[in-house]
Amino acid sequence: MKKLLYGTTALVAAGMITGGAQAADKIKVGIGGYFYAFLAVGSDDDSAATATRAAEPGNNRRSHRITREGEIIFTGKTTLDNGIQFGVQVQLEAEQCGDQIDETFMWASGSFGRVNVGSENSAAYAMHYTSPAASHWSNGLNSPGNRNFNVGGNSASIPNTNPNMTSDSEKITYFTPRMAGFQLGASYTPENCEEANGGNCTGTYGGFQGDNTTGTQSEVIELGANYSGKIGGASIGISASWGEADVEGPSAANTAGCATFAAPCNDDREEWSLGAKASMNGFSVGAAYYEDNNGTRTANSDDQSWTVGLRYATGPWGFGIQYANFENESGVTAAGVPNGNDELDAVEIGGSYNIGPGIKMLAGIQFVDLDDNANSGANENDATVVFFGTFLSF
Repeated sequence: MKKLLYGTTALVAAGMITGGAQAADKIKVGIGGYFYAFLAVGSDDDSAATATRAAEPGNNRRSHRITREGEIIFTGKTTLDNGIQFGVQVQLEAEQCGDQIDETFMWASGSFGRVNVGSENSAAYAMHYTSPAASHWSNGLNSPGNRNFNVGGNSASIPNTNPNMTSDSEKITYFTPRMAGFQLGASYTPENCEEANGGNCTGTYGGFQGDNTTGTQSEVIELGANYSGKIGGASIGISASWGEADVEGPSAANTAGCATFAAPCNDDREEWSLGAKASMNGFSVGAAYYEDNNGTRTANSDDQSWTVGLRYATGPWGFGIQYANFENESGVTAAGVPNGNDELDAVEIGGSYNIGPGIKMLAGIQFVDLDDNANSGANENDATVVFFGTFLSF
């Protein structure tokens, strides 16, 4: 697979050299992006601590908040005389954060397909289909931009069916041309980290990364495939993905804890997903399933998540309902007995209204049930959230 990706890059380079590879114009960068803001009000379980029970997640928490997020996205491209396009994209966060530059990569595309190089999501992520959000992705239930309920120490906090093993780590990705509705994609990530964020990534002037760091996942291969087409009057899409990484480090360090069951031991990480969508006469429906072994060999330690949604749009209006479920398996006892799962179930009913080009008004209500494997009051919650907001794209 790595040889395939390297070979594809070589073909792109050869295509530039042959057939007159001068660009008609130098790359000019334009500015786009998005910004959204919400007012959310809600009710969380908020009982105070007692002699026998910890305080619930909503204890001493406000019942309302203002939240917002945005990105300024710089993009540019040019077309060579031989038809090959080159482009660049840099996504700048619109607030101070640990990852100030969200994604930054260059790409080339032509009759051979497309190649991305840099800090960008994988082919598995980019080709994934999932359920439509009831109101909008920014405040939806499947990988939302923000969360408006409290979880305590519960690990099942944000439902997400999107395959995201390497997130924005440095990688090379190849997408085939779409043929008869089908397309394939493959990504290779040498080290699962971003250069600018340090860690096992050594930085631009730090030389090659380490290859024996206990627990680090590296040599990651992620594959994606999808189909997009029509059946009768309906537009449909089907996707599937798979990813696997090699765990680094001395064998003894990675397997510590395996014999006692209770402690995790490191293993090669693996994830996979399935997704489908269909739309017709203003109706859109979709569903997705995702599973991840979290890079551990311990029994009862996987994540599973699934979602389904239905949305109807007419003119500037849109209405929908979305359900999401996320389970985080909580390991086993020293005797090998499963501890059960942390689990989140959530439903959203919401809608949107387009008031102008690139301007959406959004509103919805979410019902969330959060269960803890140990029945700890500090990690369980029945929450109701009502939100109103605006999403701007530019």
